[in-house]
Amino acid sequence: MSGSRLNPATPPPLGEDGWRVLVEQVKDYAIFMMDTAGRSASWNEGVGRVLGYGEAEFVGLPVGEIFTPEDRAAGVPAEELATATREGSANDDRWMMRKDGARFWATGITTALRAADGGLLGFTKVLRDHTAEKRLDEERRTSEHRLLTALAAASMGTWEWEIATNLERFDEGLARLFGTESREIATLNDMLDRVHPDDRAAVAVAYRQSAESGADLDVEFRVIRPDGSTRWLRDHGKVLYDRNGDPLTMTGACVDITERRQMEAQLGQVQRMDAVGRLAGGVAHEVNNMMTAILGFTDLLLDPTRPGDPRRADLLQIRKAAGRAATVTAQLLAFSRRQLLQPRTVDLNLVITELHPMLLRLLGEDKQLTIQLAPDLWPVHTDRGQLEQALINLALNARDAMPQGGRLAIESANVQLEDAYLSRHPATAIACGSYVRLVVSDTGAGIPADVQSRIFEPFFTTKPTGRGTGLGLSMVYGLVKQSGGFVWVYSEPGQGTAFKLYLPRVSHLPEAHIPVVSRGIPRGEETVLVVEDDDLVRLLAGRLLASQGYTPIEARNGHEALALVRARRGQVQLVLTDVVMPELGGAEFARRLAELRPDLPVLFMSGFTDDEVIRRGLLEPGAPYLQKPFDAAALGRRVREVLDARAASRADSEAPA
Repeated sequence: MSGSRLNPATPPPLGEDGWRVLVEQVKDYAIFMMDTAGRSASWNEGVGRVLGYGEAEFVGLPVGEIFTPEDRAAGVPAEELATATREGSANDDRWMMRKDGARFWATGITTALRAADGGLLGFTKVLRDHTAEKRLDEERRTSEHRLLTALAAASMGTWEWEIATNLERFDEGLARLFGTESREIATLNDMLDRVHPDDRAAVAVAYRQSAESGADLDVEFRVIRPDGSTRWLRDHGKVLYDRNGDPLTMTGACVDITERRQMEAQLGQVQRMDAVGRLAGGVAHEVNNMMTAILGFTDLLLDPTRPGDPRRADLLQIRKAAGRAATVTAQLLAFSRRQLLQPRTVDLNLVITELHPMLLRLLGEDKQLTIQLAPDLWPVHTDRGQLEQALINLALNARDAMPQGGRLAIESANVQLEDAYLSRHPATAIACGSYVRLVVSDTGAGIPADVQSRIFEPFFTTKPTGRGTGLGLSMVYGLVKQSGGFVWVYSEPGQGTAFKLYLPRVSHLPEAHIPVVSRGIPRGEETVLVVEDDDLVRLLAGRLLASQGYTPIEARNGHEALALVRARRGQVQLVLTDVVMPELGGAEFARRLAELRPDLPVLFMSGFTDDEVIRRGLLEPGAPYLQKPFDAAALGRRVREVLDARAASRADSEAPA
């Protein structure tokens, strides 16, 4: 028989001619017979096409040769024949081997041939190469897997809504976002039930309008998960139409935007704080000039009065009120990062240890204080006095949050901030590196989420009227930011609050802390040039200096001052100048003055120096300065210090080698 060979002992029911016609018509299939031992007993052209064997080499070939080595080792060929013998047939859906060793995906069937009495005559096997379809299916599955992986990685999920029936189908990704099983969301109403009550109406309107108008759906809303947590989702959808142009379904995807919303809130808070800081700094600058005048002129009036003079008590009350106002402006400047700090290298552990007794007194007997300090803590560069005040402010807030008692914990640690941390807190706007972390935590009432975004704003307070100015935390914020660090707050109602302060590490050793000893107002006889554009402050400074024995000369700006120095020809021993002035600022004036009189010392005074002035170096590091508002004692001591330092420097330079 040409084209096929059958075992003469097992003729097919169709007869040999019928069998030949059948197998030759289906050339894309490998169709052959096997004896009871599983050796091939026939061949068709499909065997050559699919398996690559010629007739002579295929007839008598054990069927196991077309199985993969793994299947042969697992006994699959014999198991398949046993299944066909037992059940009548066995399906093929597996990788098989061609003659040249190439693998292909085969689908087919092995069927048992039986005699009239039921005896086994052999088997027929039909195979087709479905490799292309298999590859396409694998690619589809891979694509689906990648899509699902991408959706999961992007916190996304998909949905489909049948508009007429209101039925909605969720995929597993979207079900995860809702924190539920996909089968629990059967209709659009079921989905809306999971939406935050405040957003539900807007979402329902957005769906209805899209379905009616055909416009794309784009809506953001919150969902409340079964565990009580809230997530923000952004939903995109598109309307699909039937052949008549009627809206049929909407299909779309949701993405979790909770982190983006949190970042936007953080960035918005930072921008709001910066804007408030600029306003606060400007206000404090103007108020400081006025407070300088009030304090100074009050001191001038107080000086000649005796203890029994009834006017003295009134003047002391004025001075006390002005001092309180000066404290408020100082806190405003701290918040706005426009105060002139006196930074030094500080051992934070030492500061905490020395404050320990005071903090115990502030907290009271019904509150516990625990301190855990990291050994070998890195030094930081900040204003020690302001840092102490920041710790006190945090302790006072914690005390007020625990009226029924509780625990305040203070911890220090060395930390290394990496990209992973900063990516979770983009609003901190701080670089990677080494930091000292100070954590002040309490077990108090906690801070509600809507309040947390405002706690660092000046004058914001939840305390009753008269119980606080609302400047304590703003001062903490300003000090840390101006020291190059950042502050973070973690709080939940009923769970307490933790403030985390991060200050950059410095390499040099901490400086010794020498307490300031109060002394009387020193006097002098030198001539002092006062350069100030504010008339009240200029007049006051001159009056105070005169009362202390000095000879004051006044100038309204830097140009006038330079002219006076030239005219006086060496008579001026000190220049007291404001930092920020119109026409010729204090720093530029000092530079020109140094060209004219390099030996003439300059004492700067300032109501505030903003970030830009400090960053551009308009004040040299370590330049002598006097912070506004100042009183007679502060002015007198600072002027005397600068003059004495200049005299000592001159004496050293003139001493014989």
